[in-house]
Amino acid sequence: MGETSQTPKSLKAQITRTSLVLAAAALLREQGPKAVTYRKVAKWAGAASSSVGYYFDSVTQLLHEAGRYNIQLWSERAEKAAAAAEGLSPEECRDQVVDLLVRACLPDGSVVPAAHYGQLIAAAESDVVTEAYQKGRVSLDAAIGRILARAGIDMPPRMVGTIVDGAAVAAISEGYDVREFATELLREALETYAGNSRD
Repeated sequence: MGETSQTPKSLKAQITRTSLVLAAAALLREQGPKAVTYRKVAKWAGAASSSVGYYFDSVTQLLHEAGRYNIQLWSERAEKAAAAAEGLSPEECRDQVVDLLVRACLPDGSVVPAAHYGQLIAAAESDVVTEAYQKGRVSLDAAIGRILARAGIDMPPRMVGTIVDGAAVAAISEGYDVREFATELLREALETYAGNSRD
């Protein structure tokens, strides 16, 4: 790696570099990969444009770190839901499983759902962001699997994510409340799946 991609030594340099990654991650979440340019990232971070080029060899490197940061946020959210599930008895977890799974899969209320899903789709524009999101999906699915296991539900974690994501996109496009629609659809799917499993 070149000189510019090394970890900065001083605290001020570390803070500047971190603020650039956070700004790039926010831009990526809100506007997609094409919005992540040196100039925009610097503006959002309140830094000089030249600082982006100093700390990052390329926009690709910056996008990769921004993607890793975003998926870490989503994984942490899912981990919290899984930890909450494991703090319950299996019966309590079964009673709350839909809420726990929706909490694990959907962004919190501070994130606009349309922007969240828009940037996920836009991730296809950047191989490094797609790669970061693929790796992060493994952590997300593992957390969903822990919730399902605690509730005693033998359903593939990826199926849960697909149902919630599909419900969210449908709700956004059809004007429904995303969380309510995803909750309703997931509840129906779990009941159907449990019913078919017993047959």
